[in-house]
Amino acid sequence: MTTEAGPDDAVGALPPELLHDRGLVVYAPHGAINTGTLHGGQRYATADSPADVVPLVRQGPVRAKDLQAARRCFVRSPVYTAGLDALGSSGVLFVLGAPGTGRQTLALNLLADSRAEPVLVQVDGTVDLAHWRPRPRGVHGYLMMNLADPLALRPWDVSRLEAEMEKAGARLVVVLRETPDLARALEDRLDVRVLRHRSPDPAEVFSRHFARLCPDAQERSRRRRRVGQEALAALLPPGLPPGRAVRVAEALAGPGPDRRPSATELTAGLAAAEAARLVGAADDDPTLLAHLFSVCVHQGLDRNTVLGRATELLALVGAGRGPGAEPEPPPYDGDPGRPALALPGPAGARLAGTPAAAEPLAGIGAVCAVRGDRDGRPAVTFLWPSVGGAVWDAVCRERPEWLPLLHVWLGAAGDEEQAERAGRALAALAERTAGRSLGLLADLVRGGPPTAVEVAGRALAASARLDPAAAAAQALLAEWSDSAEAALRATVVVACRPDADGLPAETAMWLLRRVVDVLGAEGDAAATALRVSGTLVLRFSAGTTATRQAVVRELAVWVRTDDLAGLLAALVVPALVAEDRDWFGERMSAGRESADQVVALVGAALDEAPAYPAMRDALLMWCAEAAGAPDRERRLDELFARLVDGRRPGVLRLLLSIDRAARTTPGKALAERSLTRWRAGSGPAAADPADGRP
Repeated sequence: MTTEAGPDDAVGALPPELLHDRGLVVYAPHGAINTGTLHGGQRYATADSPADVVPLVRQGPVRAKDLQAARRCFVRSPVYTAGLDALGSSGVLFVLGAPGTGRQTLALNLLADSRAEPVLVQVDGTVDLAHWRPRPRGVHGYLMMNLADPLALRPWDVSRLEAEMEKAGARLVVVLRETPDLARALEDRLDVRVLRHRSPDPAEVFSRHFARLCPDAQERSRRRRRVGQEALAALLPPGLPPGRAVRVAEALAGPGPDRRPSATELTAGLAAAEAARLVGAADDDPTLLAHLFSVCVHQGLDRNTVLGRATELLALVGAGRGPGAEPEPPPYDGDPGRPALALPGPAGARLAGTPAAAEPLAGIGAVCAVRGDRDGRPAVTFLWPSVGGAVWDAVCRERPEWLPLLHVWLGAAGDEEQAERAGRALAALAERTAGRSLGLLADLVRGGPPTAVEVAGRALAASARLDPAAAAAQALLAEWSDSAEAALRATVVVACRPDADGLPAETAMWLLRRVVDVLGAEGDAAATALRVSGTLVLRFSAGTTATRQAVVRELAVWVRTDDLAGLLAALVVPALVAEDRDWFGERMSAGRESADQVVALVGAALDEAPAYPAMRDALLMWCAEAAGAPDRERRLDELFARLVDGRRPGVLRLLLSIDRAARTTPGKALAERSLTRWRAGSGPAAADPADGRP
């Protein structure tokens, strides 16, 4: 590379920070400047000869192999022709686009268009374009990537550039990172043509490169068939950067004819390579790493959630590395103890509260996109969803020392949706560590925020269904269900909920009974009992017929005991009956055992004073709905007859209450028939009907 420099050339080659005061710069080719003491922050630069200016001119030729790679299999985007027209008319073009979308490839092809062997030069983005000049001859095009401050240019600067380009017979393409309103600002202030670049069709990019890498059309067809069109389409979604489409082509064409990859192998291999790249790139960049983890956990949620949770993780990193922090303990090795952790990075790392805060997302933008498809809000998602799981693989395999802080961060979920995602992420980590990471949950629940109970419960429930972690999760649930610590028992209750990715109904009922059996007079007993009641109702309302049968069967056992479990079951029954009266009616005709369970539960609820009003209202509603429906009336008759035969005081209270009510009260005739049966029945009466009170 050679440079012919005059005074303006030398000045244009200087770092911009030296140009704030041009009076401090001396140009003296073949001369000397007296050395001495300079005061007041003065600065100077010397140039002994034109050759000495070369290191300061931050530009150099585009390598032939780079240009060849850019031109090979290039897919023209819809804006290509417009870019050529703009360059032909003015010689200067500004291209805006996101990193990784092929901006540089587009620019190089525009500059090299119609030339077999073009000479192209790349100019450093920190060069001040207001003072830069092209070489007078020998160069066909100049490429400048990511100009530091394009809005510092003035209209006459652009006019000078256009004139210089025309004089030199060259063209200039300035590639900028797209930001909101930048295109409009450039067009309005500089009166220049701005080209907004978008990624070319990834399927077309893939097809061209695949054809080059695998010239045999029949072999290409065989490989495509083995992967399948659906899996291939998932790997080439709209918006996929062209470089990743090329990777798909390379991966599919790579193995020999006897080793064609399947859809699973292709997807897993690409995801693993991308995850390794991302984790490696973020090794010394906590900001990038925090955003990577946030996307892994919250992909599909809105952009503000992803950025906000990343900021919280960075705050934890800063707290762990701030002044006065305790020395770092040995790396986490699977011991269920609680070592502290700080991710790599400088002290006090924080996410800037400016538009630049979104920049870390661009660091993972090769497989990450922001789409406006979540209730009209921008949502962040991986273009290859499997990359999220591959990141966890890489973390658990290569960076296990990060796991404790990840647990602390995930335990501080902001809402129910975030808690669900956090629990799922912790379960994914447990699966990849064969359950060893579950040892971190106890301290998270004990010392974490209130949301930690929700997150840990969901994580245990999900882990209990994953073979490598199932045994450890089930052991913890059994251990915590009768623990003396309220927080651990509350975690078990969360795990038993149907929306926590679900334990089997029988297992959940067994665990809940153990939780209830250890409740005493401690202050948390009422709150825990309320959580258990809510979980039982959720289990029934969201459950299949088999789940409902399991819940009712176990509650029928509970009500036969004279303890808190019996009282809790009686209090829950009215809500279950109100949820689906027809289902309970069907149980009355599903066999003696099923009918016995319904009778026992309804009778117990009527006997308990706190449960009686709700049970009475549920039965009255049942009576109202059964009017005029023979099957429903028959089932109700059977229920009331069995209740009367049981001679329980709550049943008599109900019958007398209905009997003394207005004639329009639902079930009036049924109550009268039941009272007659009561008076004529055998066995010890609960009380004299004449003395009964509603």
